[in-house]
Amino acid sequence: MALYESLESDVASFFVAQGSLIESLVHSLCLRVATIEAKGQVQSCGSPDLSHVAAMIDTSAQQCLAYVDEKVATLHYKLEGMDAEFDRITRQCRDLHAHVKAVQTTVPDMGELEIVWRDRVLCGLSQEQLLGLAKDLTDLSHVSECHVMALATRHAIQQILDAKAGGSAPPLGAMMDLERGLDALPALVQATASNPEVQASLEYNYPMSLPIISTIRQDRRQRVLKYSHTQ
Repeated sequence: MALYESLESDVASFFVAQGSLIESLVHSLCLRVATIEAKGQVQSCGSPDLSHVAAMIDTSAQQCLAYVDEKVATLHYKLEGMDAEFDRITRQCRDLHAHVKAVQTTVPDMGELEIVWRDRVLCGLSQEQLLGLAKDLTDLSHVSECHVMALATRHAIQQILDAKAGGSAPPLGAMMDLERGLDALPALVQATASNPEVQASLEYNYPMSLPIISTIRQDRRQRVLKYSHTQ
């Protein structure tokens, strides 16, 4: 009887132990299944459907391409306008160049104009003659009888020499003063030289004054007459 009870107790303990083991296995399997399901849910939440993202990217790309096409068309239109403006400016420059060439062919030689102008302003005299005459007039101004006229004529010569070609107007006043001086000085010197003492002083101190004035006066009249015939 005691042996039977001991066997029964062992068998019961065995099945109880086996039941605990099976229960542990089932519990472990349940935990594994729960873990796998949890991971699946996490993965499904962490990796959403990207189809709508691709659609957004495609829409944005199309908008960008449309914007680029619009800008390219605008730039092309502006370039066409610039080409037309450049062609217009080129034609204007070509016409202006042709006009300048035409004007250049009609403009007289400025060197010749300056010579004519200078010859007119110098009253038919050369610049060297005027310079020499101015020096002699400076010497002649020391003679009291010729002082005023000599200084006035020398001042007129200086104004004429200072005149620049292309000025607004020739120094007409100086030209008239020179004309009067060249007409009056020879007679004034001759009248003054009628005094023997004055004549000796003139011949000694200013031997070239009267001859150069007379020579220049005659040469001036010849050149002025020639100049008037060419007009």
